[in-house]
Amino acid sequence: MAGGYTVGAVTTSLFFARQSLWGSAAPPSVKVTRDGSFLTEWKIDESTHIPPCLFFNASYQYSAGLCSHFALARMSSATQNEAIERAITCAAHYETDCIISPEVGLSVPAAFVYDPLEGLKMVIAPKVVSLPHDHNSTMKLVGFQDPHEKLPNVPIHFNDTINVEYLKGGSRRMTTEVMHGQAAYCVQLLRLAFDPSCWREID
Repeated sequence: MAGGYTVGAVTTSLFFARQSLWGSAAPPSVKVTRDGSFLTEWKIDESTHIPPCLFFNASYQYSAGLCSHFALARMSSATQNEAIERAITCAAHYETDCIISPEVGLSVPAAFVYDPLEGLKMVIAPKVVSLPHDHNSTMKLVGFQDPHEKLPNVPIHFNDTINVEYLKGGSRRMTTEVMHGQAAYCVQLLRLAFDPSCWREID
């Protein structure tokens, strides 16, 4: 698949992913926070040391998140750092390299993906843009599983390479990066998990 068609291909793959998961009906909606705050309360069980990670299981979509440029601009460094620490805790406990923001109680759409140089990094409000001409992308059937439930994998079609424009957590710097494999799948999972109205506000 040629790089110039990647944005359309990703949009198409996410459309079919929604259709395969929820059909033509709108999926149930879940709010990330009840009071419109950036972060939910977070408390690790002292008896089990299990973090309260609420993993997305593809049976619903998140709605009423903080999906606006105003919200992105006013999110503090302390909030970002807290979200990153929560994501690191969940990723370590459940041995995963993909965490999306509602799973750690953050209302702003963000993915936490593993980088070999930086560790787990925060990708805020990612937008898929056209691939450079020297990159190609292939659609793959990716097995998706909620680590809590240990249910059989839910197969979802995702592109294995995407070009992503995003705000980098902790720096507020706009970044464009070609992502492959797990990182690419994680960003597309985030795009699928939040309802389309969210992305219309921030894309």
